Amino acid sequence: MKRLKKNQLGPWCSFCPPKTTRAVFVQHGWHGKFCCGQHKKELIDCEKDNYKLTEADYQTWFNL
Repeated sequence: MKRLKKNQLGPWCSFCPPKTTRAVFVQHGWHGKFCCGQHKKELIDCEKDNYKLTEADYQTWFNL
């Protein structure tokens, strides 16, 4: 999970009712869900369920 920068206008929170709160955090990776400060725990749980390794991760960490 990464925090959006101050000058970045985040999209809407994925866990709030449609278009009510701007996102502050983004899921780790190229795309994913966004969340506001209140739904940080839900995003962490979602990341744990959807954790995927890339080919670069396999080649780097599993060949040691």
